[in-house]
Amino acid sequence: MPEFFTGWIIALVVLPFAGMLMTALQPAKREAAIARLGFLTVSGQLILVIFFSLIWLFSGARDIHVRGLTILRVEGYEFQIDYFFDRLTAVFLFTGSFVTFLVVRYSRYYLHLEDGFRRFFLTVLLFFFAFNFTVLAGNFEMLFAGWEVLGLSSFLLIAFYRERYLPVRNAVKVFSIYRIGDVGILLAMWASHHLFDTSVSFAMLQEEQQVLRVISGHQDTLIFISCCLLIAAAAKSAQFPFSSWLPRAMEGPTPSSAIFYGSLSVHLGVFLLLRTFPLWQHVVLARLLVGLVGGSTALIAFSI
Repeated sequence: MPEFFTGWIIALVVLPFAGMLMTALQPAKREAAIARLGFLTVSGQLILVIFFSLIWLFSGARDIHVRGLTILRVEGYEFQIDYFFDRLTAVFLFTGSFVTFLVVRYSRYYLHLEDGFRRFFLTVLLFFFAFNFTVLAGNFEMLFAGWEVLGLSSFLLIAFYRERYLPVRNAVKVFSIYRIGDVGILLAMWASHHLFDTSVSFAMLQEEQQVLRVISGHQDTLIFISCCLLIAAAAKSAQFPFSSWLPRAMEGPTPSSAIFYGSLSVHLGVFLLLRTFPLWQHVVLARLLVGLVGGSTALIAFSI
C-alpha cells in the first residue's frame, strides 16, 4: 500500500509539469490545441485528486510521508526530495485543482485572439505545478522551491501585458514584496535547522512529544522562527503591512487575478502557518501577533 500511495503522489506532481511541457511544444497560433491541453491537464489533475483522496480516506486517512532522492548530505543536514500528504494537503489540493479547472475553462474564451495566448496558459500551468509542489512539500526546502516558482509565475502574469509600463512596474513592486517573504522563510528554515540539529520534515513536526522535547528551553529561538514565518505568510497573503501589493497585482489578465489573488496565491500564507503550526502553537506571542495582523488587515480593508 505505501508504494501505491507513493506512485499517486508523484503523479500529482508530474501531471501538471507534463501538461506544461506539452503546451510549450504547441505552435502559438493553435489556440484550440493549447486550450485543450490546459483543460485536459487541470481536469485530469482534479479527477486524480478526487480519486486519490477518496482511496486515502477509506484507507484510514493516515499521514503519508514519501522520501525520495537525497540531493545533498553533510554532517547534521540532508536535502532530500520529500513529500507529505495529510488532511491539510488534501483540502488545498482539491481547492487548487477545482478553482484552476474553472479558470482555465473560462480563459479559453476570455483570451481568444489575445497576443500571448500560449504564454498565458504556460504560465498558469507553471503556477499550477508550483502550487501542487508547494502543498505536497515534505520539508522546508521543498516548500521554499515551490514558493519561489509561485512568486515567479505570479510576476510573469502581473506583467503579462509587458508592452505597457504600468503592469511591468507593478509586477516589479509585487516581486520585491515577495522577496521579504522569501527572507522570512529562509531565516525560519535556518533557525529550525539549528534548533533541531538536523533537517526538519513536516512529518517530524507531527510528533508532538518529540517537538516539545526539542523546543523546551529555547523560547527565544521559537519566537524568532514564529516571527519569520508570520512575516512570510503576511507578505504572501497581502496582510498588513504588506497589503498594498494586492491591488497592483490586478494589472494582470482577469483570469489570473481570479486564480491567484482571489483564491489560491493569497491563501498560501495561511497554508504556511497551518503547516508549521506545531512550531509556534506554544508561543503565546506568536498567536497574539497572528490575531493582531489578521484583525488589523480586516479593519484597514474595511475602511478602504
